[in-house]
Amino acid sequence: MKSTPGMKRGGALLMALWTIAVLSVMVLSFVFEAHQQSGINVYVRERNRVNRLAEAGKAIAEVVLLNYTQVADWTEDQDVDKMLEDDRWVREKQNLKAYGKCTIGPIALDEENADAGIVTIDIESANSGSDGIININQLFSGGGDGKYMERWWMIFLSHNIPEELATPKDGTINLWNILIASWNDWRDEDDTVTDIDGDEAGAETKWYEEYEEDNDIDEEDRRRPRQGPIPDIRELAYVRGWREYPQVLTGGVINPWERDEKDQITVRGIESLFTTVGSMKININNCNSIDALVTIPGVYEDPEDADSLSEAQGVAQAILDALKEMPDYEVDESRDWWPFKDWSDLVNRVEEDVGSEASQYFSFGTEANSTVFKLKITGESMGMKHEVNAECYVRESNVRYIKWRED
Repeated sequence: MKSTPGMKRGGALLMALWTIAVLSVMVLSFVFEAHQQSGINVYVRERNRVNRLAEAGKAIAEVVLLNYTQVADWTEDQDVDKMLEDDRWVREKQNLKAYGKCTIGPIALDEENADAGIVTIDIESANSGSDGIININQLFSGGGDGKYMERWWMIFLSHNIPEELATPKDGTINLWNILIASWNDWRDEDDTVTDIDGDEAGAETKWYEEYEEDNDIDEEDRRRPRQGPIPDIRELAYVRGWREYPQVLTGGVINPWERDEKDQITVRGIESLFTTVGSMKININNCNSIDALVTIPGVYEDPEDADSLSEAQGVAQAILDALKEMPDYEVDESRDWWPFKDWSDLVNRVEEDVGSEASQYFSFGTEANSTVFKLKITGESMGMKHEVNAECYVRESNVRYIKWRED
């Protein structure tokens, strides 16, 4: 069949339309890819910017942390403008020194360009809340605290951990003795099993070897006493007593084998009460944990007295209440709480009697060389946010980091 001129023109038109369609798709693809690449470039640029803001926040935080203890205390007639000329961060340093916390910023990267980004830094003493207050590495027989066992008793009492526990395997055990003695053996530097009331209540290497064999413990879960300070509270989960009864750490029903609910004992976990660094002392001016305060001799009187816990809780609450009552000497009235200046000031301001023993367990300032700080650094730019949460302490004119977590 011969092709006509009309058929040739139609074929050429169809080919032209097909070519245009293909080229259009290609152009649209290029446009889409360019748009995507542009978006990626903007994201990378802004992400890099907020990352740099976080780095800047880290540098500012370190400037404050390294010499905040050297600033003058707040006075009513201080010349703030003159002080700021000498030290841009003087007010933040005063707040950290007196109150154990401060907020720096928001600081604009470019004050004339709001989209350039801002950074905010929050610094807070790690024992200003209810967690990480007591340094567990010092709460053992070699830690220099003659009342360490009594303090353990108060911890157990306040968290409803039973002294004696009826178990299906071992009969009735003295759980307190096992927990205290086993931790003592894990932490101390010898290989002698700790004896309490004539019984070897602790555990050294031999006990762990036998336990692991009897219970087919996997190799990666096998541990031996560290015989030194532990770096992480979670290590307690491998210690005798703490291992068999993990509810002591995490909370829950400690005797789930009891079928009758009225025989089951629900305990509060004590893991969040501890840290592994810092001083033996508690900075009373930025501690709001009753659970920590009731462990202090002088706050409690006699742990073997049935009313000891409730009485200690009353004294602890009175201490916290006194911080919120304006004292009768010159203070910054714009505040809503006022730290104790020293032991004498505490005794005068607290309505309940606090025993003199407590004085050796309290500090009244945020001491850089014995305090762990929490940092929260937030960088924001063009709707993008980058947050860093860290823990650190100051040693030998350097800020050393324990934890660093970025979003």
